[in-house]
Amino acid sequence: MNPTSGRTRSRVRGNLQLVAFLAALLIGVIALNWPITFATASPSAPAATSQPVAAQDQPTADVAAQANQAVVTITNYQPRQNPFTGDAGSGQAVPYGVGSGYIIDDAGHVVTNWHVVQGGTAFEVEFIDKTTVSAELVGSDRFQDVAVLQLDLASGQELPGVLSFGDSDTVRPGDDVIAIGSPYGEYLNSVSEGSVAAVGRGLDTGDGYALPNLIQHSAPIYEGNSGGPLLNSDGQVIGMNVAKATQLLNGVSGNDQSGIGFAIASDAVKPLVEQIIANGTVARAYLGISSRTLQAGQFVESVEADGPGARSGLQAGDVITGLDGQEVDARHPFLNMLIFDHQPGDNVELVVDRDGQQLTVEVTLGERPANIQ
Repeated sequence: MNPTSGRTRSRVRGNLQLVAFLAALLIGVIALNWPITFATASPSAPAATSQPVAAQDQPTADVAAQANQAVVTITNYQPRQNPFTGDAGSGQAVPYGVGSGYIIDDAGHVVTNWHVVQGGTAFEVEFIDKTTVSAELVGSDRFQDVAVLQLDLASGQELPGVLSFGDSDTVRPGDDVIAIGSPYGEYLNSVSEGSVAAVGRGLDTGDGYALPNLIQHSAPIYEGNSGGPLLNSDGQVIGMNVAKATQLLNGVSGNDQSGIGFAIASDAVKPLVEQIIANGTVARAYLGISSRTLQAGQFVESVEADGPGARSGLQAGDVITGLDGQEVDARHPFLNMLIFDHQPGDNVELVVDRDGQQLTVEVTLGERPANIQ
């Protein structure tokens, strides 16, 4: 790791890696590292030569050579911050973090992770041939960790390549996969290969919900791989790399271990991308409360005035213990059931504990405001 400054080193550890939050699992202590890295200068990468359309019987090198034309490196620029107060300063934005992404259409839309673009005020996209262009954020979805950028191409400038989504529902444990991205923000368009270990995984984010719809795989990924594609043997995107799990070992950083890779399944990414391109946002269900997770239930800390919860009679101090007949517990987080299983306008039934009394509350869910992430 080669930070651009002491400020950047501290800032990236605190936010972009989400402090490498810990999940206590039966197999031991696991660190989940979000593979985005700080901004550094990138060495030259040779341009890949044009390859024929990938076919299933082609070797990994041929599939990767074509797909790599559409894989990009993204630099997130943010205002320089006061190291003592954390407040944004004035002046030109500076490189803050680096991640990966991939071009999906002739309009120049680039798909990546939300945490790659989080907090950015400007974005630079670098192609495999070292050409750089600016990009604007079209929209994002924090909960599934998906974002879309729009390339600002010069008149007559052509895209180096485009990737298409495959059907992740057909992915099986044991299938070969290829990961492409820019480890540590320095080794642009690196290729690694592995196999699918499991599908339908979820990871605790530490924010009251589990990141769902994940493919577990063995292709090595590192900081900077965030947002890069996971490809099948046809060169189609069947996942987007987002995190890795590593066991904490004495003297060995989790970021330096291969660990277990996770990618968001393409069938979860694609519909969100389509919503973002069409509307600039993703419609998520909204209850209008501030809450925190208990061992059994969701504690309501405050209720937004005239929000869906308030109109249905929810009160601060309530503990939501059930939603539509499903008990709220560690295996069934409330936010997952609310956000991923329901849409704005849905009518839901909440079971609420209020001062020891069990109540049933009927709520018509609203739409989560775009400015609330």
